[in-house]
This record gives sequence, C-alpha cells and structure tokens, in this order.
Amino acid sequence: MKKLVILPVLIFLTTIMSGQGRIRIASVDMDYILEKLPEYQSALKELNARANRWKAEIERKEKEIKDLKDALEQEKVLLTKELLQEKEEEIAFKEKELLKYQLEKFGPEGDYILQKEHLVTPVQDRVFNAVAKLLKTAKYDIVFDKANDKLGLIYTSPKLDISDKILKLISKEKGKEQRIKKNKDRKAKQKEKQSEAAKRRAELAAKRKAEREAKRKAALEARQKLRETKKKKAEDNKDNKKISDGEATEKKLNEAAVTKDSKEQKPAESHKSNNAKTQKKPETYGKQLTPEQLKAFEAQQKKLTPEQKAAQRKAEREARRQRILEERRKRKAQKNKQSNNSDKENN
Repeated sequence: MKKLVILPVLIFLTTIMSGQGRIRIASVDMDYILEKLPEYQSALKELNARANRWKAEIERKEKEIKDLKDALEQEKVLLTKELLQEKEEEIAFKEKELLKYQLEKFGPEGDYILQKEHLVTPVQDRVFNAVAKLLKTAKYDIVFDKANDKLGLIYTSPKLDISDKILKLISKEKGKEQRIKKNKDRKAKQKEKQSEAAKRRAELAAKRKAEREAKRKAALEARQKLRETKKKKAEDNKDNKKISDGEATEKKLNEAAVTKDSKEQKPAESHKSNNAKTQKKPETYGKQLTPEQLKAFEAQQKKLTPEQKAAQRKAEREARRQRILEERRKRKAQKNKQSNNSDKENN
C-alpha cells in the first residue's frame, strides 16, 4: 500500500519539475556504501561482539531455568505443597529476571539499539554529509536510496548510481581529516619537544646555579677559615710575644739578682777604677743565675699571685717603654744640638 502511495507522488513531482526544465535524478545504495567503509565494519564488528556476549548470557540463564524445571518435574511427587510452591516461585522469579535482561539488551530502547546508534550513527552521518556535499556541487534534483524498501523502487539504471562517487568523496574527506589530525599531532609533538627542551634548559640552568652557589659558598667558607686561621695565628703570636716578654723580664730580674749578689759578696770590687781592665773578674756563671739563685728566684715567683705577676709584667713593660722614650728624646736632643752647631759654623 505504501509503495502504491509513494510512486504516484514521485510521478507527480517528476511531472511538475519536467515542466520547469531538465531534471537530474540519482540513486545511492547506503548498504553498499557502509559495507565499503572500514570504520563502519569495525563498529559493526564491535557491536556484534557485544551482542554475542549478551546472547550467550541469555542462553545461560535459559538453560539454568530449564534445568530447574526438569529437576522440579522429577521431584514434584516427593515435595510438599510448601516446597513445591517455593520452587515454582524461584523459577518464576528467574524467568522474570531473564525477560528483564532481554528487554534491557535487545528491546526497542535496549543497549543494542543504543550502542548501534552510538557506533554506527557517526559513520552514517559522514555518508549523509558526503551525499549532501555532492548534491550541492553536482546539482541533483532527486536522489533515491536503493537500500530503502519503503520507497518501492522497482528498477534504477546503473548510470544513475552515484554510490562510488560518494565513497570517493568520503575517502577524500577522510584523507583530509587524517592530514589535519597528523598536523595537529605533529604540532603537539613539537610543542611537547619544545616544552621538554625548555624543561631541560631550566633544569640545566638550575644545576649551574646550584653549582655556582656551591662554589661561592665553598669560597666563603675557605675565606672564613683563612680569617680564623690568621686570627688564631695572631693570637698565638701575641701569646708567644707575651711569653718572650715574660722570659726577657725574668732574665733581667735574674741579671739584677746576680748583680745584687755579686755586689753583696764583693763590695770592694764596685769601687775599683774602670781602667783596671786587666784585673781578673770573679768566677760566675756569666749572665745566668747560679743554681742557688735560680732556686731562690723560682721560689719567689711561686709565692706571687697571678695578679701580682700581671702587675709585675705591666710594670716591666712600662719601664721598657719609658726607656725607649728616653732614648728617643736623647737622640732627638743630640740631633738638634748637631744641627745647631752646623748652622753656627755656616754662619
């Protein structure tokens, strides 16, 4: 009935358009086009794999229900009314669950239909877009789908079939999309390489900065260590100078003690004339103390407190400073005297 309705409509449209001029008619075979597309076959293969898994699950549930029914039929005469009713309710529940599962997977709004739309619709949209583009450039007036039985077409000339043109256009568009995608991937890889290079440069700069910082820190530590060494050396020299000054003071004290002892032992010798150089000097240990004098001096030093020793050293330094100043004054006065004498002679 539908075919009979569609054909007069097509004849009527053809008659109207023929009055307006030449009519361009073409036909396509959507099934043929879809079968030639690898992405459609891949999507269909994935969809069939899912459908086969769902069918296997349905068959397993059906077998389980059949086994329960067979077992119930054999045990029916042995079961009480309550147990029989319980078994039957269990089987009814499993049948209900099986029906629900079948509707979820293969019903009008089931997963199979939804997955088919999800997997196949993008491919079909690609085909329809190619057809629309070809119709726009070739300016066809009417295009029929030979795979659609609802149109009721009896025969179409192969000359009108533009399915291969559609496939070529789809392949061309697909190649263009692949080139665009390839360019995007290439740019993304270049960007990634640039980011990696920038990251490596940043890491290298950070490493060099850390090395410079470590060298600077090591140099600072070396200079600090050198300053501490010099400071310690200066303190050691100062301590050594104090010790040497103390030894010199002690030596002078020893000499003074020797002089005093020699004066007490031989007072007559102090009144002798300076010209008696041939007279023999008394036997001593030279400028050193005798063992008895040294022992007496050490005993005397042990009796002194640290404060007294410090005061003694201070007094010795002050006396030495005064002597040096006195010698400088004498040299200066002598120099001034010589200068005055030379001025007088010149005058």
